[in-house]
Amino acid sequence: MRIFALADLHTRRDAAEAAAKQIVAESAEAVLVAGDISHNDLDDAVNLLEILSETMVQIFFVPGNMDSPELSSWSRSDLKNLHGHCEPFGGYTLTGLGGSVRTPFNTPFELTEREVAQLLSQATSKCEIERLLLISHSPPKNTSLDRTRLGIHAGSNSVRQFIESKKPMLVVCGHIHEAQGIDKMGETVIVNPGPAYMGGYARVELNEKVQVSLARFKT
Repeated sequence: MRIFALADLHTRRDAAEAAAKQIVAESAEAVLVAGDISHNDLDDAVNLLEILSETMVQIFFVPGNMDSPELSSWSRSDLKNLHGHCEPFGGYTLTGLGGSVRTPFNTPFELTEREVAQLLSQATSKCEIERLLLISHSPPKNTSLDRTRLGIHAGSNSVRQFIESKKPMLVVCGHIHEAQGIDKMGETVIVNPGPAYMGGYARVELNEKVQVSLARFKT
């Protein structure tokens, strides 16, 4: 399965339109959006997601810490919200976590580590966890993908513990713009596509193995 993964659009309509063109050009079969779609504006976030859905490719998303908390309960058939939920698709199980762990900036949608752990447990309680894919705005703690410019590891311990326990095949995260890259925890491949408002995205090929490459579209 070919997946187009992105995060951190941050209100940029031009970036969403450019991403949509690239999704079609690459014949993606699913799009994973790892949060920070807008800035505390439900209608704007939905409008940006609808630009992506015009590709007629199935969209899966979670909100980010900058998104309105209302987005955490908004979903429809072509724009599936995975926050605290799981969905079967193409022989895989997709699950998700929106928001982020606490930040110094008092952003709109922040969670405690306990809430993160509870949501992740809830998300997978009713689904098969073999061939599991996770979309989490927060990266796991203490990887190359949660390291800020100041050298602080700003990811989530609970996300890390979930990965260690459930061993998903793939994790798509965002949040830390400067930490674009690919990492591994055991056999789990983790990717931060980089901020989509600057054209960052990741190509994912799922077969028996997970193949990921970073790329850019023109914004």
